[in-house]
Amino acid sequence: MRSDTGKYLSLMSEFLSDEMPVVDFQTSYLHVFKNESEQLDSASFKILDTLFGDIDSFVLDPELRAELESQNPGFYLDEATLRRRVADAYTELQKK
Repeated sequence: MRSDTGKYLSLMSEFLSDEMPVVDFQTSYLHVFKNESEQLDSASFKILDTLFGDIDSFVLDPELRAELESQNPGFYLDEATLRRRVADAYTELQKK
């Protein structure tokens, strides 16, 4: 595990293995990414930045998500979709 992406891989692993609830993952990831102090290589940054957007688009409440979707279709994510995107990002980062 590379030191520059290790904290992200750990967060993703905890979430994907159901050790961390989705809301805690969302809060933790956004905080870590916004406060990143290490220089990330451009490929890793792109993966993590895309995931940041996905996490920011996650809405837990299905009624609120449906209401928001009516205004901006395809933008807001449910937990299942977020999990798939986290899994994809995790796989891509492990290849680095």
